[in-house]
Amino acid sequence: MKIHTRSAATVTLLLAGLAASPWIEPCEAQVAKPFAAEQVSCQADELRGLLGRSALLFGPFYDDRTAMFLFTFGAPSRTVRGIGLMEQSDRSGAVNGPERQIAFELSPAWPRLQRNPTRPPLNAIYLLRDPLGSDLGAAEDPFAMAVVIDSTADPLHNQDPNTLLVIDNLTAREGGTASATKAGRALSALLDRCHSEFTAADLRVFDILSRVVRATIFPTHSTDPRALRMHKLATIYRGEEAEPIAGGVRASYRIDLYPVGDGTPARRVSLEVKIELGDDGRLGDATLRVLPLCASPNDRGCSTSTTETQVAIIRPAASNRVWQGTSPTVCWNGGASCPSETSFSFADRLADTAWQQP
Repeated sequence: MKIHTRSAATVTLLLAGLAASPWIEPCEAQVAKPFAAEQVSCQADELRGLLGRSALLFGPFYDDRTAMFLFTFGAPSRTVRGIGLMEQSDRSGAVNGPERQIAFELSPAWPRLQRNPTRPPLNAIYLLRDPLGSDLGAAEDPFAMAVVIDSTADPLHNQDPNTLLVIDNLTAREGGTASATKAGRALSALLDRCHSEFTAADLRVFDILSRVVRATIFPTHSTDPRALRMHKLATIYRGEEAEPIAGGVRASYRIDLYPVGDGTPARRVSLEVKIELGDDGRLGDATLRVLPLCASPNDRGCSTSTTETQVAIIRPAASNRVWQGTSPTVCWNGGASCPSETSFSFADRLADTAWQQP
């Protein structure tokens, strides 16, 4: 599990990470705005590209829980947020304890001058652990995790571990790594490609969805006793619609899930959630639906996976508690008893939390 820089360098990296904050632009107006189809596709490609050069690693005492590794957007432009989530159930469905999370932010900075004045400026990339959104522990804890992101131009053939951005969820006493920085022109170009200007409302929805969307994926069918639950990759981004309603706007957001673990190429389960957003920033009534089967493998806004997938919107629980109760759920390739579309209220899902109040 000890995939981190020497502790003597950690303080330097933390200070470097703090230096990145002036480049984060302030949020725009609260109201969500419509997006063009090409903007939606660009977001999907950017986040999938990040997943393709990233990994979530487990420690030596990992207890066979299922996990989700998720990317979404974290600023009006250029900055990406993510969560490595070790779920409360193992691959057989048995509850092993509360969920554990490592939250992080990935930000590019403008080209920086190097210490050697004869060398040209380089793009810098910062990977920062979010201390308020992460569960920290020791290397012997079953929820020890590390986030790894390749900053090079050719991650499929990169053999140099020194080019990897790595953080973990170990405490400072354990020698944990809370931040990392590298030069990364290729990764900076990926983060710059879409130029999507998200509003404060969008960013808040991304943040909440990343904490309440849960997926259970089976390689065949849930009725097969040999079908162990799968890990999954996920992305959350804006959809096209943002239509005015009384007191706010109804905006669409997309969720893409990629099953991991059966050795087959990554196929996608795509979902859309439409949310009523009040002018005061509150999330109201919502509809979640699975997008239909693609006519062609290269189509967008549709699903290609052959797995059985159940997607729920949970009521979040504190870090030391197991979340419980029934949740609005939709299914892909599920039985007739599980719908492909469902409606729910965020006022209900976020009741008794501080997340509903902007």
